Formats: sequence, C-alpha cells, structure tokens
Amino acid sequence: MLAKTFVFRRYFTARHHLAGLRLTAETIREARQRRKQARHDQRMSSIYSWCEAFRGLGFMF
Repeated sequence: MLAKTFVFRRYFTARHHLAGLRLTAETIREARQRRKQARHDQRMSSIYSWCEAFRGLGFMF
C-alpha cells in the first residue's frame, strides 16, 4: 500500500508540474504579438517625442 501511495504521489506531482509548463501555440503567439506591439508602441512614442521636441524648438526661433 505504501508503494502505491508513493507512486501515485510522484505521478500526481509530476503531472502538476508538467501541466504548469505547457504553453500552447496560441499562448506563445499571443505573447509574441504583445512583445511586438510593445516594441512598436515604444518606437512610436520615441518618434512622437522627437516631433514634439522639434516643434517646440521651432517656436523658439
């Protein structure tokens, strides 16, 4: 009985860890898309901040 309990606990623990590690293709794709969007947003923010800076300098001269 003790051996059965030990094996079951090992199986249950291993299954629990493997279930936590599984990433579906859709989850990976969504994460990649979020990173891509974050990079795009960062670039756009940088560009617009430069545009605003030059526009501000234009009013000074």
